[in-house]
Amino acid sequence: MTHADARPAVELSTSTAHILATAFTGLAEARSEVDLLNAVLVYLRPLGPFAADLLLTTVFAGNVPTHARIVAHWSESQPVEACPRDTDIDLGSHLSISRLWYDQNAPVLLEDIAADPRCDDAYRRHMVAIGVAAQVMLPLHSEAVGRVIGVVVLHFRTPRQFTSEERYVLKTLSCGLASFLASRRLLAEREESLRQAERQRRMLQAVLENLPVGVYLAEAGTHKPLLANRIGVETLGKSRVEPDGKVYYEAYTTYRQGTTEPLPFTELPLYQTLATGEPRTGVVDVVSTEGHGIVTLELSAAPVRDDGGTMFAAVVVYLDVTERNRIDAERTQIRDELIRTQAQALAERSTPLIPLGDDLVAMPLVGALDGPRADQIIDVLLAGCAARKARWAILDVTGVPHADTAVAGALLRAAAAVRLLGVEPILTGIRPDVARTLVGLDVDLRGVVTLSTLQEGIQYASRTQSRGR
Repeated sequence: MTHADARPAVELSTSTAHILATAFTGLAEARSEVDLLNAVLVYLRPLGPFAADLLLTTVFAGNVPTHARIVAHWSESQPVEACPRDTDIDLGSHLSISRLWYDQNAPVLLEDIAADPRCDDAYRRHMVAIGVAAQVMLPLHSEAVGRVIGVVVLHFRTPRQFTSEERYVLKTLSCGLASFLASRRLLAEREESLRQAERQRRMLQAVLENLPVGVYLAEAGTHKPLLANRIGVETLGKSRVEPDGKVYYEAYTTYRQGTTEPLPFTELPLYQTLATGEPRTGVVDVVSTEGHGIVTLELSAAPVRDDGGTMFAAVVVYLDVTERNRIDAERTQIRDELIRTQAQALAERSTPLIPLGDDLVAMPLVGALDGPRADQIIDVLLAGCAARKARWAILDVTGVPHADTAVAGALLRAAAAVRLLGVEPILTGIRPDVARTLVGLDVDLRGVVTLSTLQEGIQYASRTQSRGR
């Protein structure tokens, strides 16, 4: 796609372009559904509706919405107000009309309900009863979410015909509102995920810190420590989990109980559980490397598995049968490691690298791009391209809500980085508003293939591959 492709299909008047810019500024600053509807009403209100509703889809069967909820309402007699969130509309009650907007990406214009063949008699009678002669439905289809997440409905008292400019602007507002609404939803979900993770961490910490036994968790494969509770650390006479990055069998000298005969680390219950995936028990004498003498421990180890049954760690519970409560544990290192691991896992899930063939990978980007996320994107992209020996890498920015210097810099850095590996970067999904912003920032995308959609990017790589054979 060239910069010229980003120009609108119709030439907007100066006043319309100014109003549209004001609307998108309002969308960017919105903090609620009421603010979102207020932002688009800057353009919609002069079109002549007497009322407008913003609905969010709430229940789905498959990928088809069955219920929706009015979250914001405006009428001529009152400003935009939030609506109660305890009542859903059953879309099945007027399914034929609902299908018009939840199957569409473009606005649905019922310019004359009385004469429109898409409206059945029951719907016409209902509209006449409430004084509606024409409607506009703006479906809010989000590429990031993968489905329609809502609709804006405008109500007119008389039939209304729309110009080509109005149709274009309505579609632009529909796409923009969907993008900002989806971004708010994804941000809320991410914040809730972080809150849940923090609550789980606090619950786990509370449970661990109040157990009367020592608990130690080791990672499968590497045997590296993941966490240990305070009593567990104190039982072994240490001030932190393990010194100098050593694993448990390197950090301690163990003996068979009541003897001076060294116990091979392969006989330790935790090691055997990590090796076999089966629970193990035992009793050992342990000598701390920090000179706190010998403690005798009763140990019970068990595997920790994910939902698929794969063991990713093992836990050992041990009881000091000689001494208790010797040293206060330093929990900061474990706590920071747990938070870092959770944050890293969340970041990786938000930046997936998808293999699409033997030498083609794609990375769909969703949400805002800042410096740390841009670095993470480049790391994942370079590692994935190198591992798969890719020849093409598609960066799809359909889900990036807006462009600024940070976004432009991230895209250029990612393209330059993969090109150093001999990989051709392909940029897809640049929306018109993002393209206009990039042009305004004077971003030089020469040498980077830009296409409208991810599908076109895949087709381009396939054609290039075929010509190269």
